[in-house]
Amino acid sequence: MCELSDDEGPIEVTFDDSKAFALKSVKDARDSVRRGKDWLKEKRRKKQLLFQEQKKNRLLPETLLEEFETFAQRLPTLPDDKSEQQEVKKIQVKKLKNVSKSLQGNCKVMQVKDESANTSMQKTAMDFIQTRLYGPGNPRTSSKEKQQAKRIHAELLSLEKKRGLNQGAAVQFVDKQWGADQKAKAEKCNKRFIHRQKLISS
Repeated sequence: MCELSDDEGPIEVTFDDSKAFALKSVKDARDSVRRGKDWLKEKRRKKQLLFQEQKKNRLLPETLLEEFETFAQRLPTLPDDKSEQQEVKKIQVKKLKNVSKSLQGNCKVMQVKDESANTSMQKTAMDFIQTRLYGPGNPRTSSKEKQQAKRIHAELLSLEKKRGLNQGAAVQFVDKQWGADQKAKAEKCNKRFIHRQKLISS
């Protein structure tokens, strides 16, 4: 057997050294966590500042807001008497006439399409919906069928099956008729298979 030299032996560590090393590693871990939190705080603060700057950019300019305020102040107050209201209406009509006179050249304003076109569009849209929802290819259920389906679902999803005298599953997942159909199909398949095997063997 070979003997170990002093260089290959384990390093002697005193209790104080290991304690100092452990405290230093704990302190380093705390510092890294604190730096991470500070970094996140700074990131949130920058994001908030950017958001506020973008919000300021989206606001209307101050001059435009001042124009709105002055325009609102210039609006006349609504009169209480009917005669004053009629005068205000006359003034508004005159303003509208002045606006219509200021159109360039000999321009005229006229209705492009008649209202009957709008009603015909609505009618075609309703016809389309009727054919899609209630056409011959899409059978719709009647109210009686809906009530019957609700009753069946209520029976299948009933908590009475859990609380009643004849306890069972609260939800019935399988239709019993479906199982009978599957069994009948399986029997037919088995009979065909047996018949084929007999034909092959003979």
